[in-house]
Amino acid sequence: MAQNDTGLGADSATARLRLLARLAAERANLLRQLRGLDEAALTTSPIGGEWTAKDILAHLGMWDAFHTERMSLVLNGRINAIKELGGQPESEDRNAEIHAFCQTLSLEQALAICLKERGGFLATLSRTPDELLLRKLTFAWGWQTQMRQWVEWRYEHDAEHAKSFAAWRKTLSREQKMQIGPFCILRALLKATRKEFIAIAKLVPTAERETRPVCGHWALKDVVGHITDWERVGVAGLRQLAAGQTPEFDPPITDFEAWNANHAAVRREQTWETVWHDFTETRRELMALVDGMADEGWKRPFAAPWNAQINGYIWTLIWADHEHEHAADVRQALNGEQ
Repeated sequence: MAQNDTGLGADSATARLRLLARLAAERANLLRQLRGLDEAALTTSPIGGEWTAKDILAHLGMWDAFHTERMSLVLNGRINAIKELGGQPESEDRNAEIHAFCQTLSLEQALAICLKERGGFLATLSRTPDELLLRKLTFAWGWQTQMRQWVEWRYEHDAEHAKSFAAWRKTLSREQKMQIGPFCILRALLKATRKEFIAIAKLVPTAERETRPVCGHWALKDVVGHITDWERVGVAGLRQLAAGQTPEFDPPITDFEAWNANHAAVRREQTWETVWHDFTETRRELMALVDGMADEGWKRPFAAPWNAQINGYIWTLIWADHEHEHAADVRQALNGEQ
């Protein structure tokens, strides 16, 4: 993932947004590595020893919980209650305990721990004042750090395991990576890429949403409208799948550049508020259709508007990938100007 400067300086509000954007980006990238993999691969195929993807998801959550607890103790003025973790041996012992616990979990349970504990960590971070996030803390055993470092460790942890997931994916066959994956992973990925895009979009100053290029000559408003217009195509397909129909698209989309230009022109005169409302409402409808989809809908084959042969699962993945792609565009534009 692209690196962000996350040092909290004079503009602490912007620096906090950078931290949040990095957390969201690394989590989306991590979950994206699990696309197209079935439950057997996620729960039985080893990744670097005895750990499976399922185990690693719970492992990430439990380390988030560990740091949430420490942050809470600092916030409550109980820093002296924080005990030394020690070096690598003690971390390995903790990981061994986590791995043993993971053997009792289903994939859905492991993912729930991963998501729940990240939510708790973010909630604790949101109530941590900037001053305290930056303050040098000294613990009973003499070690010093800042709470900001704990935040950075969380996204670095995701990045480390995303890298191991990506390396593992390369060892799998094309067929193994083209399965209909578990619904819980698909739903989590859609939510993660949306959070990723919103988090990076918040770094574009309000006054520059319609003027500052962040994807070629497009400003943020153009990109938001573009994501929405394509996602409406996604909703049209999902609506037909949910009704037990084979999706059909009229007219087909054969010239992407012309399609994009035509829709961008329509959006140009709209206000930011209108474009953002469409963005959120279209995703709300998409998620409602995803949540109500029967298994048959994920399996049903059909021709995409550009004539590729896909199924309902791959069709839904497209919209997570599309948003992830444009989040990367915005991130690259912002990083290039810092």
